[in-house]
Amino acid sequence: MDQQTFGAGHVRYRGIQRVLLLVLLVDIALATGKGIYGLLTGSLGMVADGLHSAMHASAGVVGLIGIYLASRPPDPQHPYGYERYEPLAAMGIAVVMIVAVLEILERAWSRIWSPVTPSVTGLSFAIMLAATATTLTLAAWERRRSKELSSSILNADASRVASDTLASVSVIIGLIAVDLGYPFVDTMASLAIAAVIAWTAWGIVQGVSSVLTDAAVGDVERIAKVACSVEGVKGCHQVRARGVAGMVRVDLHITVAPDMRVDEAHKVAEIVEQRVRDRVGGIAEVLVHVGAATLHT
Repeated sequence: MDQQTFGAGHVRYRGIQRVLLLVLLVDIALATGKGIYGLLTGSLGMVADGLHSAMHASAGVVGLIGIYLASRPPDPQHPYGYERYEPLAAMGIAVVMIVAVLEILERAWSRIWSPVTPSVTGLSFAIMLAATATTLTLAAWERRRSKELSSSILNADASRVASDTLASVSVIIGLIAVDLGYPFVDTMASLAIAAVIAWTAWGIVQGVSSVLTDAAVGDVERIAKVACSVEGVKGCHQVRARGVAGMVRVDLHITVAPDMRVDEAHKVAEIVEQRVRDRVGGIAEVLVHVGAATLHT
């Protein structure tokens, strides 16, 4: 990886770190508000949602550590860099979410055998409505930033934040039901939250697994089209792309005229490499193999 690529990657990682730090602070505030008030009023739904946010806060810490590790420059032991720590950190977020599911299920099971009618107040609704509006706005913003920075970890975290919004809506429904005289719905709301978290975690695991097993990424047809737009390129084939979002590694084969000098062919390859980087985006490295086109008589 050259200095230009590493410099661009460093700027990208700093941007991701800023987003994760802001989300972490919001999660801490949400966990404190929902969790403490849920305990004071006996609302299992609010406690579960507060725990949900607390787990997300710890997931944010995992994400920040992962991005710090991923941002380190290449060295002799890791000549391709450390960018795979980013999807590993996303996997860590999924693991934390699964732990939250187990905790919520344990609390729900206890509540089924020892029923408690929670106290519902106007402040309960105010806290949950504020939490829903906050997470909805945060999820939309983080999703947008994940696309701008081509970040798998921000995309995973945005899904996690979106699940927080659905969880908060479930809690509000549970509070309304309790106020109407159906306290068991509060427990059902906590189970709905657990289901949402589990489904979101499974989606993250699937996405990260694709990256870690070198599944194809990027638009190879577009890459080939860009390569063929370079003067002197007769054809492009065997285009392959792998890696993490924002740090994709591409290798491709181009053909040039049989009578082209070696130095000219190398110049064409350099132009292909730069043009693919400039026009496709999110490319960390382009390896171009040059061959002579077959003459047909």
